[in-house]
Amino acid sequence: MANLTARQSIQQQRDRQRRQKNIVTIVAFLILVGAWIFGRLNSGSDVTPFIQDVLPQAERIEQGSQGLFTGYATQNGTEQVVGYAMTGTATGYGGPMLLLVGTDVDGNIIGTSIIEHGETPNFFGQLDRQDYYDQFFGANYSDALYLGEDIDGVSGATLSSEAVAQSIRQAVRGIASAAIDGAQVPPDQRPVKFGAPEVALIALFVVSFFLHRLKRQPTLKKYGRWLILLSGLFILGFVFNKPFTLSNVITLLSGYWPDWHTNLYWYLLVGGIILVTSIQGKNPYCSWFCPFGAAQEVLGSISGAKPYQPRQLYSKLRWVQRALSFTAIVLGLAMRQPGAASYEPFGTLFNLQGSWPQWVMLVMVLLGSLVIYRPFCNYLCPLDPVVDYIGEIRRWVKNVWRQKNKTNVSISSKPS
Repeated sequence: MANLTARQSIQQQRDRQRRQKNIVTIVAFLILVGAWIFGRLNSGSDVTPFIQDVLPQAERIEQGSQGLFTGYATQNGTEQVVGYAMTGTATGYGGPMLLLVGTDVDGNIIGTSIIEHGETPNFFGQLDRQDYYDQFFGANYSDALYLGEDIDGVSGATLSSEAVAQSIRQAVRGIASAAIDGAQVPPDQRPVKFGAPEVALIALFVVSFFLHRLKRQPTLKKYGRWLILLSGLFILGFVFNKPFTLSNVITLLSGYWPDWHTNLYWYLLVGGIILVTSIQGKNPYCSWFCPFGAAQEVLGSISGAKPYQPRQLYSKLRWVQRALSFTAIVLGLAMRQPGAASYEPFGTLFNLQGSWPQWVMLVMVLLGSLVIYRPFCNYLCPLDPVVDYIGEIRRWVKNVWRQKNKTNVSISSKPS
């Protein structure tokens, strides 16, 4: 009788915890939806104050159809058209980007202005520091304006460079179509960008997937994992600087997906994590080839760092991690600035770019890695709770599927 009462008490406690977890999940979902709606309603900027920046010679601006602005100035006693302006949009590393482009009457670019963007400030600032925009001045609507052809990208800010080029190309060709008589606008034939980063990422996914499934060869699995870890550290981290960050998640949730022709890596990375986690139940990226996780693990292996999981604090620390991740996602959705909400010091380590709080965090994490096994991954990384949520959905689907099969078997086994 006592055992039955104890089992009932344990079951009641589990049911209570399950109900509390369901309530928290529903409330969190509603908050995310609210943040998404708030960000959507408050998105968009008035471009009128920026027109004079891209058409400096214009004395009067007239707004027409198709988003076209026409600039006029008095020349030889008569008012004449001196240029046009139009906006272009694209999705960069941190979300949507809006640019205003001005041209002369022949469709040659004479000015550009960034209206809004969601890129990480330190990385986006590289475009200004390396005079990236200067190469667009004088370019015509008939020019290709593709990175690698007639435009040079900026190392460490490739996705931002791509988005700027795409926005400018869209705007200048829009001007040609709307304002220049007889303009022969070339088709937008964006080449699919598939190269070394994409090949390396696919290889890491495939090898880690099969190594993870090894059960009877622990030695091969152990050394294979270290090979993958070091490959992720040097290839995805130091060589290409293309880690998975919270910006990817917020961009995905915001619905601002980058153009797949020039951002195939983004789709392979995000899609690969979701797909493999859904199939395998384990996140291959974080535990096998995350560059920042690998850096912590390498330092920990040198000093013999051990996992820190105190009984009284571990669950609370995990909830702090979830709260930080959730808050960052809510802010990113509400502000429509995924890059600004991401607080990981990945770029600070691999590209030596970051704000002073990121530098402080990086130093603390690296020093902590000598004592505690993967301290950032276990207690601060905002991506771990996100991937855990994917795993929860997987488990829920499996449970529903099993329950459905049990019900069908039970019905079919009943005598007719």
